[in-house]
Amino acid sequence: MELGCVVRGAPEAEQAAGLPLDYLEIKGDLLCVDRSGLPALNRRMRAVGLPYKAMTSPLPRRFKCRVVGPDADHARALEVFRDLCDRGAALGVRIVVLGSGQARGIPPGFSFEGALAQFRDFLARARNVAAERDMTVALEPLNRTETNFVNSCAEARSVVDGLDGGGVRITADCFHIMSEELSVADEVAVAGTVIGHAHTSSLPRGSGDFHEGAQKEFVASLLATGHRGGLTIEDDFADFGREAADAVDAFRRILSTATGPSPS
Repeated sequence: MELGCVVRGAPEAEQAAGLPLDYLEIKGDLLCVDRSGLPALNRRMRAVGLPYKAMTSPLPRRFKCRVVGPDADHARALEVFRDLCDRGAALGVRIVVLGSGQARGIPPGFSFEGALAQFRDFLARARNVAAERDMTVALEPLNRTETNFVNSCAEARSVVDGLDGGGVRITADCFHIMSEELSVADEVAVAGTVIGHAHTSSLPRGSGDFHEGAQKEFVASLLATGHRGGLTIEDDFADFGREAADAVDAFRRILSTATGPSPS
């Protein structure tokens, strides 16, 4: 399994270059610069020397996109999503993690069934946009402080299994699973072979407490599904240079002791 870290700007990417990481994951917000500034940003990011395999937050909050509810505007959301995918593709991004809790929250009085239909429609369109750029969308379940819709891997599996044409994966996140007080092993198992990416962090984020027992269970459960892709540290670092280094050391140790079946 490869280890990565989310970076929120070029300075963090540059600090991450000295860490024992396999790749970096970028926040979509990082790419929200004027088009005239993109070439310089891309040059600076590429100079880091690590691959950018994933991107999270493809619908940055600043754009106030909505894909569920009476105010849903899929055309606008897809315009933002397409632009961020184009920008990410220029850096080599292949996995697009779709969390975006503010965009998918169900407003009071709006039906779950209506929201589910809207969300599946958006996912199908986003999947197609990503596929045109050789990217894969990986839906991320979020805890209830971030959204009231798709709060578990079980719910995410139901959403993607009901999607015409398939092609959407799941991002399993240890932080969200534990925030919802769900079974780590059960959640990863229900997502199973549909897992395309994974996130982890200290618990709660920013605390520096990695709960190594739970993290080892998370990694072992991922390995049991056959996942050999990315495991990204997504944390709230007050001092990126110092705290990211500590987190990488902790997760390198966890990965080095993890056991799981060999991939078939």
